[in-house]
Amino acid sequence: MSYLFGFLLFLICIQVFTRGAVIWRILQFRGKLEVSSDVVDEGEVDQSYRRVLTPDIDELSEYGFAKFCWMRYSEGFSRDEEGVYACVMYHPDERTYAFLTLQSDLGVGRETLATFITYLDDGDVLETMNGGRHCILADVTGYRIEDPYVAELSQHWRAHQHHLAQSSAERVEKTPQCVVESGVAFYKAYIQELLAQKVIKFASPDKQSIRYTLAGALRSQKMARTGGKRLQKIIQDAPRHAPSLDYQIASHVRMDAGLAGQERTGWIGKALLLLVSLGAFMLSFGFRMDAPVLLILVAVLFLHEFGHLLAMKVCGFRDLQILFIPFLGAAARGDKDQAPAWQKVIVDLMGPAPGLILGIALCFYLPLDAPDWMTRAVFMLIVLNYFNLAPVQPLDGGQLWNLLFFRRWPMAQFIFFCLSILAFAAFSWWSQEIVLGLVALFWMYLLPNQWRQARLFSHIRRKYPHLPQHDRPARLAAAYESVKELKLPWSGAVAYQEVRALMQRLTEKPPFAWEILFGITLYLTLVIGAPAALMQTRYGEALKDTVAPWLAEKGMNWDGQIANAKSPRERLSLLIAAGDYYFYSGDEAMAEKYYDLALKETERKGISPEEKIKVLYQLAQALFMNTNDKESVSIAYLQEALRLYQKERIQNGELLPDIYELLVECYLFQSDYTSALKNIDGAFANSDIRRNEQRVAQLYMLKGNALSELHRVVEAERAYIQGIKASKSVDFKRTVELRLLEFYLNEGLNDAAIKRLESLLYGPKAFTGYTDGISYNLNLRLAWAYYSKERYIDAEITLRSLLVDMTDAGLGDVSLLPALELLHIVQSAHDPWQAAGTRIWIEQIAENTLDLAPDAYIDSLREQLQYIPKSSRYRRKLAEAGLISFGANNTSET
Repeated sequence: MSYLFGFLLFLICIQVFTRGAVIWRILQFRGKLEVSSDVVDEGEVDQSYRRVLTPDIDELSEYGFAKFCWMRYSEGFSRDEEGVYACVMYHPDERTYAFLTLQSDLGVGRETLATFITYLDDGDVLETMNGGRHCILADVTGYRIEDPYVAELSQHWRAHQHHLAQSSAERVEKTPQCVVESGVAFYKAYIQELLAQKVIKFASPDKQSIRYTLAGALRSQKMARTGGKRLQKIIQDAPRHAPSLDYQIASHVRMDAGLAGQERTGWIGKALLLLVSLGAFMLSFGFRMDAPVLLILVAVLFLHEFGHLLAMKVCGFRDLQILFIPFLGAAARGDKDQAPAWQKVIVDLMGPAPGLILGIALCFYLPLDAPDWMTRAVFMLIVLNYFNLAPVQPLDGGQLWNLLFFRRWPMAQFIFFCLSILAFAAFSWWSQEIVLGLVALFWMYLLPNQWRQARLFSHIRRKYPHLPQHDRPARLAAAYESVKELKLPWSGAVAYQEVRALMQRLTEKPPFAWEILFGITLYLTLVIGAPAALMQTRYGEALKDTVAPWLAEKGMNWDGQIANAKSPRERLSLLIAAGDYYFYSGDEAMAEKYYDLALKETERKGISPEEKIKVLYQLAQALFMNTNDKESVSIAYLQEALRLYQKERIQNGELLPDIYELLVECYLFQSDYTSALKNIDGAFANSDIRRNEQRVAQLYMLKGNALSELHRVVEAERAYIQGIKASKSVDFKRTVELRLLEFYLNEGLNDAAIKRLESLLYGPKAFTGYTDGISYNLNLRLAWAYYSKERYIDAEITLRSLLVDMTDAGLGDVSLLPALELLHIVQSAHDPWQAAGTRIWIEQIAENTLDLAPDAYIDSLREQLQYIPKSSRYRRKLAEAGLISFGANNTSET
């Protein structure tokens, strides 16, 4: 259910971001307070531009229009200094002017935009446009603007004639200059009306530029959505034909000029976008993360992206921005034309590098009793940033590999893209992390378009090997011709975006050999240097322990290395390393052998007491993990280590907490609870242990275990509660909570169990959701406590609610069996008829599905089976699966 909620939240965020992005884009446009317009000669207009207008010029000529003049005017919200050309035609009988220009809306399907204007003797102007009335945000006195929203030019002309017939005023002829000036006058009056209605405002102190207000942007978006529905009808009714090459090139140039009119976002706007995206990101992860962990994740991601941003700033990138992406992570962006490859290398690697360096540096100084949040922060700094170096897109390592090796060869880049998808999917399956699976799914959605881009780029490089770098029309013509030849399903705005991206790629220079060497050197320095530096910290041994099981045993010639040792100290180090290797590889017998040899080596001269204590502890640990019942030997080694601490008065007590903890566990394993309590008290007397809150919490839980076995109920309860209060780790706190509840139920303290369970499940700090299994365990215990107090209705309600939550979570029938068995017991006590129905349900599940469950999964159910009757067929099925320990009275015995 939590993932379904997250997915719905993701869809809502997408919708909000889409609409917000449109409004934000409108707010970024800057316009002119006044525009200019001039009459020009026809020869000044590019031939390709005239060819686009020729079909409509010919059609209007059939209706009685004749060429009147050519004009050039500047658009109010465009920075194109060249301006837009228009052909003005005149109908002498109707005394009406037709303005023909290039269609700017790529999605309409028509290549030209026509407007009919008639000047009346009462000073009014009748204008009939087509498909653009929704863009006019205010009416201007003296101007009557109509829009029929039709598909054909003939329909458009008839609509204007219809409106003319309704007016009794005389029509007035104008000179070319007057026609041009009338357009400038309309724009000026229109801007004043928008200022009066507060749709726009001045954008600069000199009042020479304007921008939309928020109210104006909202009105513009609303009218655009309304008009877009009517415009869609035009598109559907218009005849289908492929756009001409001349139109595609001219419209592309005009669209680029229009985008240039969009001012870059200011720092206030960027900060607002960052906060909004951060809020959406925290909502998307908040349903499955604790607040402290989420805050640490946000801080680590921000540091990562800030590293990218700082590198962009130093390298001269513009329009810098950091955004958080719900369910995925964060991203930093910036723009720079023709940025050299070495700068892009620095930008790519400056994301993971600061976090890695900071995390490893903290490992040198992080105290052993550091708070849980600090340990998590260091862990995330290292793991997330090192993971980002993986050569997989869209990670930073993948971006670097793509830049240095694949971007010049489109098909190789496409193969690299496919391998990245497979890597994400495989890692998602292995780690059971759904977020990585979502990344793989999203990348698969982009796969067809990546294939089309690769085909297009390869086709252009093959067909136009000597395409001029500075001849923009030639490059645009080659791109659009290739799109047509390859029959790529792009049109309108989509084709513009794809060709625009291709133009940027065609102008990129491939990296030089020294830039490739520079990038690989920096990359390998981070990839190899980070773990090498981490090995030098106090956590290096733990890293060796993690890596050891993955190493090939045949490659470790320990005996040969030990025989060639040049000093007792080197021999001791090798013996300990060999013991560690076999211990963490799971071979406790071999580990015991090398630790025993290491212990004998400590009797030589030159070996310090600290080194001997370390060997004693490691040997005791290996013996305790071994299954040969050598706990008493482990206890002897640990007591010898404690004796050496006291005798030598060693100040460094780093291993002391581990020694006490292992000693207590050995006594508990031997059921010597009195000795265990004695050593727990000794551990509490140590100042190094008292400073480590997590150690204190662990000892309190062990103390509670020992006291509960001695049936010292009040003291055991107090110890568990102290362990809960001392624990700073959420996971460990839950472990102690469950152990306390188990203690209550075993001792028959059902009232105390119910009170604490209801607080945990329904209180202000309740455990929510089924995904982590905590709610499941708590509900099962609460139902048993209700049953023990003969509160059968409460027990049944609790179990039925739990079954509904488990079903909603998509769990299989086998997972329901423990809860169903307990429900059957509860119903048998007060409602035998319902109990019979539940028994049939249980038998059907056991008969049909249990044989199909994997052994490892069945084995994991052991902790939930303490209440199942011995006569149950379900128990017999589990017995057939090889599980024989279901007769236990409680989970600790199991």
